[in-house]
Amino acid sequence: MKTISIAIDGPSGAGKSTLAKSVSKTLGYLYVDTGAIYRTIGYAAFSKGVAPKDGEAVAALLPELEIGLHYGEDGLQHMTLNGADVTDQIRLPEISLYASAVSAHPAVRAHLLEMQRKLARENNVVMDGRDIGTVVLPDATVKFYLTASPEIRARRRFDEMQQKGQEGSYEEVLADVIKRDDQDMHREVDPLRPAEDAQIIDSSYLTQEQVVENMVRRIQLKQGQRPQPEEKLSGTYRFARGVAWLLCHIFMPVTYHGLENAQEDAPYILISNHNSMVDPILIAWGCFRYQIHFLGKKELESNPILHWFFNKLDMIPVDRHNMDMHAVRACLKTLKEGRVLGIFPEGTRHKKGVMEDLESGIAMIALRSKAPLVPAYMSAKPRLFRRIHLYYGAPIQTAALAEKGINKETCDELLENIRQCYRDMAQKYGADFPGKMKD
Repeated sequence: MKTISIAIDGPSGAGKSTLAKSVSKTLGYLYVDTGAIYRTIGYAAFSKGVAPKDGEAVAALLPELEIGLHYGEDGLQHMTLNGADVTDQIRLPEISLYASAVSAHPAVRAHLLEMQRKLARENNVVMDGRDIGTVVLPDATVKFYLTASPEIRARRRFDEMQQKGQEGSYEEVLADVIKRDDQDMHREVDPLRPAEDAQIIDSSYLTQEQVVENMVRRIQLKQGQRPQPEEKLSGTYRFARGVAWLLCHIFMPVTYHGLENAQEDAPYILISNHNSMVDPILIAWGCFRYQIHFLGKKELESNPILHWFFNKLDMIPVDRHNMDMHAVRACLKTLKEGRVLGIFPEGTRHKKGVMEDLESGIAMIALRSKAPLVPAYMSAKPRLFRRIHLYYGAPIQTAALAEKGINKETCDELLENIRQCYRDMAQKYGADFPGKMKD
């Protein structure tokens, strides 16, 4: 039976080890902390007085080292060095920089590569480190890139040190984190970077439980397990989903890309280009955990049938020609209640294949709510029996930017982040992704 491997990459202090342990426990997989293996070599160099950046000296040290990895009754990974348990010693702050330095040497990485791959061949594993998805397990079943701002990672590390009674200031820890990032991202051999197919998760403003649930759900989705809806859907919405099923599978077949991104934990804001009246139905089919509460033009209410239908779907009407604060408050209320808000940020339908510039209101709502944005793109105007491609991009986090204040500068920065996300999607999917932002 083919084994399942989960690769978790990311910078120092992003919470990889803690989250990987929780995910492995939830799924019943073997947890492998690759950073601990490199830390063991770093500790050996430290103990013997070997300069960690002296590649030849570190390489000469390797044949003398007998590195062991075993799991105790607590289910945790323990490291041994020449028969002695060094699990606690390798977590000392001074060993972090040693580990980063020695891990940059090709001889060290080659020495440990087969050891890591053998564990993945023989077990279902959750493996975390800084190059798992790019080098160690390039064919991993699911790849994650876990990150957080340097300030938050430093704060987490500092709080952990205080709990253990270790000395040091927050400023020192922050400087160490920044230095470690620079070393990892600019080393000549296997620098830290997300794998092209990695799912990026920013944990800056998420709880551990939220991140674990998100990761487990994405893993299950990758294995073909469809998550159950998280909220009770109205009868009208269930009817609309039935129509969506007919459209997506028979009349207007849709191929979904990046579907795991549409399974982000609510609340979030789903944004998309707008080609036709059936866009909301097709887009909502991919977001099967939640009911999407779309923002729609107020003119639709002039038709009694449409007014009744959209009211049943909890559509939020908006006056596109004036500053509609009632609609803004309704959007914020929807997000505050833990729901999904759907917005077409161009403000109207476009059929040119080029995504027009974005309305600034979307940035203001996102920053005020601190809700992440999930970008979507539909490849063409839906037509009967013509296949459509619908792409969901990686969530865009807004909480850190909101902390800077809600003003024109931060709104403009968020809008540029959205544009860059669509550029990244275009680069990722190439010819299969016809849309681009208007210059």
